[in-house]
Amino acid sequence: METRGRVLACIAAIAAGSLPAAGMAAQCPADDHKGAETCIPANSAANQGLNRPPGAGDDGSRGYAPGDLWQAGGQAWRATALAQGAAQWTPVTTSRAPADTFGPHAVFAGGPTQMVGGYAGPAVDIETTAGGQTVATTLDIRPDGTLDTATLARVLAARDAGTFATVTRVYDQTGHGNHLEATPGHHVVHIGAVQVSGQETLSWGENNGPGGFVLPQTLKVPANSFFFGTTGTYASSNSGYSAFPVPLMLGQKGQEFKVFMGSYTLDGFVHVADMRSPDRRTDLIISNDPAAFGLSATPAGYRLENGNNHAELGGALPEGTFSGGYIGYNADGGSWFEQGRNTGQWTGIVIADQAATAGQEQDFEAAAAVAGDHMPQLRDTVVAIGDSRTEGYGLSDGTNWPYLMQRYARYKSYNLAVSGATTKQMRDMVPAAEKLARQPGRKVAVVFGGFNDHLHHIGTGETVHNLGQVTKRLRQAGYHIAFLDEAGTQGAPRKALASAVEDGKITADTELDLFLSGEPLANVLDQTKWLADTTHPNQAGHDIIARNVWQNIADFFKK
Repeated sequence: METRGRVLACIAAIAAGSLPAAGMAAQCPADDHKGAETCIPANSAANQGLNRPPGAGDDGSRGYAPGDLWQAGGQAWRATALAQGAAQWTPVTTSRAPADTFGPHAVFAGGPTQMVGGYAGPAVDIETTAGGQTVATTLDIRPDGTLDTATLARVLAARDAGTFATVTRVYDQTGHGNHLEATPGHHVVHIGAVQVSGQETLSWGENNGPGGFVLPQTLKVPANSFFFGTTGTYASSNSGYSAFPVPLMLGQKGQEFKVFMGSYTLDGFVHVADMRSPDRRTDLIISNDPAAFGLSATPAGYRLENGNNHAELGGALPEGTFSGGYIGYNADGGSWFEQGRNTGQWTGIVIADQAATAGQEQDFEAAAAVAGDHMPQLRDTVVAIGDSRTEGYGLSDGTNWPYLMQRYARYKSYNLAVSGATTKQMRDMVPAAEKLARQPGRKVAVVFGGFNDHLHHIGTGETVHNLGQVTKRLRQAGYHIAFLDEAGTQGAPRKALASAVEDGKITADTELDLFLSGEPLANVLDQTKWLADTTHPNQAGHDIIARNVWQNIADFFKK
């Protein structure tokens, strides 16, 4: 394996000079691979030359479409003409802050960033534990529009070892007073654990436990005309079975709206539920790199956006009103699942009581991109398909290895893995990857799975066949395939899968054996890198996988 220094040298070799960041969010440090607080993605310099104004050559032949957004150095552009060699990108004047585009129709806007232009005041209430005692602190948005990170750093430094800062309230910056209150008994959302482009986030994670924020009953939106948006990231594109982990629920159980990812089929697409149907699939796949996510309910159906990707789901929506609801995961109030899948790391949240117009959707996207250093112009893509070792079982704040790998470069990231997935279920993730393959740019698919099959009495022969089908279809879709050999955990079909790769039954352009004798993850009994179950890497283990996978696929992106 390459050394860490060689990986950084590789990144430097492909980096382009960055523009002045006037008016733009802070970026992660150039080398943040060992920080106590995770920060992604890589500094903008490590984005293969796209941290610049768009030019005449950024045309339709490179996969750009009319209306596409480009952001660099705190300036946004939209594509207006894309003739080959003569592309035209028009500078965009954005709202001062993402929620400003909705004016008085923004009934909630908040988070650890300034979501309403000119807002100064409380952002979040937090709790820490120091000396065994609970300490309550309010973090403000300062008059310069930035979070009071000095106070956050002070309380984090004083907390007891192994504890977090949990968010108990998110203040409404719109002036409507619709503050979000943490679920009683489930104060699980952290701050000070993950940064996105140098900004603090509200971070969920599987090991945080289920929980989120209750929307007050005073927050009301028409059932067929509202907008919900987030800025920041999601650490997973696939929520898993049961369809209960949701970013948003509006209304009350039985008469509610929900949006969620993956559903029972583990398909990786965004789904919605409303009074007409408990589960309708859209054609949008949410990315795990920094981007705005927005959903508009209109009388004619739903419109969704995520960076430069958009989708529509038709069908007349009934009239009515949603009052209150829930933001977070495991929202339904039924059985609390032991795992909180589909983790989010959000810098801001917006809810409006009117559907966004096309112009408002574009303005929200652009304002969020400028404020959060989103780069929707990125072309290269990494897709991960697998099970709990990739989804991030047992981790806090969603810091799984595909998420952490963004520390090394900037690209479109999609993690379709789900805890508990068998290779049969991994096959159900392939259509989403095939859809993503139709986007321009170089593409890598990382496949890691097979262990769960023996728990469901799936024979090794069928495991090999299923993974062969997964890799064959990914190859046909145009992916460079990196296949991770199985670990040495008891029951894992390690030898069978390695032999199948050697025999060509499983297609792999790059085979990675991170568990071979002498490698850092060889000993599953080493609890400095593995959980006590000897099956799942701990946080240090995910750091190792992220570094090693990147070292083995970085050269592909230099071609």
